[in-house]
Formats: sequence, structure tokens, C-alpha cells
Amino acid sequence: MSTALPYSPESFSLSYYPDQHLLIGRWLRSVALEEIKVHYEALLTSAVAHDCRHWLLDVRRRGVGPTPALEWFGAEFTPQLSAAFAKPVYLAYFAMISHDQATDNPGLVANIRKGTILGMHYHYFNQEGDCLAWLAQQP
Repeated sequence: MSTALPYSPESFSLSYYPDQHLLIGRWLRSVALEEIKVHYEALLTSAVAHDCRHWLLDVRRRGVGPTPALEWFGAEFTPQLSAAFAKPVYLAYFAMISHDQATDNPGLVANIRKGTILGMHYHYFNQEGDCLAWLAQQP
């Protein structure tokens, strides 16, 4: 018996890799804010179920940081994420962000490389291998 996904598999894929204790979310197309919210809720649900604090998020097709999404993530999602885990959570974004993209989006400029918000550590990378290496170095 299969369980219906809370999101369209044409827009997002979610996989847990127990051998690496790693959660991978991949956006497969550009999505609206309401879809982003559903996807992040699915990520959180899976992460809690597997007690997984290492996430690789492939946002190349989705794009990075429309301002309402950044605001929602910081104001609403990050507190939920912090409350769900006693230890820090590590998010590696596979984004392939060019300098032009970063300077065209003021909300992204301040957050483009890496940071920490409420016990969540994030880092943007241009190569998936770099995401995996960074996550493997985290506790």
C-alpha cells in the first residue's frame, strides 16, 4: 500500500540515505511559495522521523531566495526546525549561484555564503561534491 505524498513528485523529490545519515531534497522546477512551504514541511517530517540533522538541498531548478520565501523561512520555518532538534541542523544548498544572481537579489546578498540561524548552520555551494564533503565534516 503506497502513501500519497503531500507534494507533486514532478516538483520535488525527497530521499533519506541511512548509510550516510543524510536527507536530500531536490526541487525539480520553479515553485510557488505555498509549494516551498509544503516541501520544507516534508523535509522536516522526514528529518524528525530519521533523527537526521544533515540535509543537502538542491535548489538549482527552483532558484534561490525570492524575498517572501526568505522571510517565511527565517520567521516561521527556522524556529520549527530548531525546536525539533536538540542539536544543530546542517543544511548544504547546492545552488550554483552566479555573482549576477546574488547582486540582483538584495535578500540573498546577506545570506549568500554561509551562516547560522537559531542553531541551524547553512552553506551554499556550486558543486554537489562540496555539499557532501561539508556535511560529512559536521558533527
